[in-house]
Amino acid sequence: MVLEFPILADYAVFSWGNRLIYATHGHLFGEQNPPRLRSGDILLCGHTHVPRCTEHALFTYWNPGSVSIPKEDSVRGYMLLEKEAVCWKDLDGAVWMASGRTAPDSEGPAASAHGR
Repeated sequence: MVLEFPILADYAVFSWGNRLIYATHGHLFGEQNPPRLRSGDILLCGHTHVPRCTEHALFTYWNPGSVSIPKEDSVRGYMLLEKEAVCWKDLDGAVWMASGRTAPDSEGPAASAHGR
Protein backbone atom coordinates (compact mmCIF):
# COMPACT_ATOMS: atom_id res chain seq x y z
CA MET A 1 0.00 0.00 0.00
CA VAL A 2 1.36 3.42 -0.94
CA LEU A 3 -0.52 5.39 1.72
CA GLU A 4 -0.78 4.44 5.37
CA PHE A 5 -4.46 5.41 5.60
CA PRO A 6 -7.58 4.65 3.57
CA ILE A 7 -8.06 7.39 0.97
CA LEU A 8 -11.79 6.74 0.57
CA ALA A 9 -12.56 7.26 4.25
CA ASP A 10 -14.36 10.43 5.39
CA TYR A 11 -11.47 11.24 7.73
CA ALA A 12 -8.15 10.01 9.11
CA VAL A 13 -6.69 10.64 12.56
CA PHE A 14 -2.97 10.44 13.11
CA SER A 15 -0.49 11.66 15.68
CA TRP A 16 2.04 14.43 15.21
CA GLY A 17 4.25 14.44 18.26
CA ASN A 18 1.90 14.67 21.24
CA ARG A 19 -0.94 16.15 19.15
CA LEU A 20 -3.62 14.53 17.02
CA ILE A 21 -4.39 15.67 13.50
CA TYR A 22 -7.93 15.09 12.30
CA ALA A 23 -7.65 15.14 8.50
CA THR A 24 -10.79 15.36 6.41
CA HIS A 25 -11.94 16.83 3.11
CA GLY A 26 -14.04 19.41 4.90
CA HIS A 27 -17.52 18.77 3.53
CA LEU A 28 -18.68 17.07 6.76
CA PHE A 29 -16.51 18.83 9.34
CA GLY A 30 -14.74 22.16 9.04
CA GLU A 31 -13.54 25.23 10.88
CA GLN A 32 -17.08 26.36 11.75
CA ASN A 33 -18.36 22.86 12.57
CA PRO A 34 -15.38 20.86 13.91
CA PRO A 35 -15.55 17.27 15.10
CA ARG A 36 -15.02 16.53 18.77
CA LEU A 37 -11.41 17.54 19.39
CA ARG A 38 -9.17 17.75 22.44
CA SER A 39 -7.26 20.84 23.44
CA GLY A 40 -4.24 21.23 21.17
CA ASP A 41 -5.58 19.02 18.37
CA ILE A 42 -5.39 20.10 14.75
CA LEU A 43 -8.20 20.07 12.21
CA LEU A 44 -6.82 19.73 8.68
CA CYS A 45 -9.19 20.10 5.75
CA GLY A 46 -9.14 21.63 2.30
CA HIS A 47 -12.75 21.91 1.14
CA THR A 48 -12.67 25.71 0.77
CA HIS A 49 -9.42 25.82 -1.27
CA VAL A 50 -8.32 28.78 0.88
CA PRO A 51 -5.03 28.34 2.80
CA ARG A 52 -5.38 29.00 6.50
CA CYS A 53 -3.67 28.59 9.84
CA THR A 54 -6.04 29.74 12.55
CA GLU A 55 -5.77 29.25 16.30
CA HIS A 56 -9.06 28.60 18.06
CA ALA A 57 -9.56 28.21 21.81
CA LEU A 58 -9.57 24.40 21.59
CA PHE A 59 -7.90 23.52 18.28
CA THR A 60 -5.82 24.79 15.39
CA TYR A 61 -7.35 24.88 11.92
CA TRP A 62 -5.15 24.21 8.89
CA ASN A 63 -6.19 24.35 5.26
CA PRO A 64 -3.53 23.54 2.63
CA GLY A 65 -5.19 25.64 -0.08
CA SER A 66 -5.17 24.29 -3.63
CA VAL A 67 -2.65 23.60 -6.37
CA SER A 68 -5.31 23.63 -9.09
CA ILE A 69 -8.26 25.83 -8.07
CA PRO A 70 -7.20 28.35 -5.42
CA LYS A 71 -9.98 30.57 -4.06
CA GLU A 72 -10.13 34.15 -2.72
CA ASP A 73 -7.02 35.22 -4.67
CA SER A 74 -4.86 32.76 -2.73
CA VAL A 75 -1.58 31.35 -3.99
CA ARG A 76 -1.52 28.15 -6.01
CA GLY A 77 0.29 25.99 -3.55
CA TYR A 78 0.43 23.26 -0.97
CA MET A 79 1.11 22.66 2.70
CA LEU A 80 4.12 20.72 3.91
CA LEU A 81 4.02 19.04 7.32
CA GLU A 82 7.47 18.30 8.65
CA LYS A 83 8.69 16.87 11.94
CA GLU A 84 8.53 20.13 13.87
CA ALA A 85 6.75 22.70 11.74
CA VAL A 86 4.27 23.28 8.96
CA CYS A 87 4.60 25.65 6.02
CA TRP A 88 2.69 26.64 2.93
CA LYS A 89 4.61 26.83 -0.34
CA ASP A 90 3.80 28.12 -3.80
CA LEU A 91 4.32 25.90 -6.83
CA ASP A 92 7.91 27.14 -7.15
CA GLY A 93 8.62 25.86 -3.64
CA ALA A 94 8.90 29.29 -2.00
CA VAL A 95 7.50 29.46 1.55
CA TRP A 96 4.82 32.13 1.79
CA MET A 97 3.23 31.19 5.13
CA ALA A 98 4.55 29.22 8.09
CA SER A 99 3.49 28.15 11.55
CA GLY A 100 5.82 27.81 14.49
CA ARG A 101 3.59 25.08 15.93
CA THR A 102 5.91 22.31 16.98
CA ALA A 103 5.08 18.66 17.26
CA PRO A 104 7.12 16.58 19.69
CA ASP A 105 6.58 17.52 23.33
CA SER A 106 7.80 21.01 22.62
CA GLU A 107 7.56 23.85 25.07
CA GLY A 108 8.46 26.39 22.41
CA PRO A 109 6.39 29.40 21.38
CA ALA A 110 2.77 28.99 20.40
CA ALA A 111 1.85 28.84 16.73
CA SER A 112 1.94 31.94 14.63
CA ALA A 113 0.91 32.41 11.05
CA HIS A 114 2.38 34.89 8.65
CA GLY A 115 0.43 35.78 5.53
CA ARG A 116 1.98 36.94 2.31
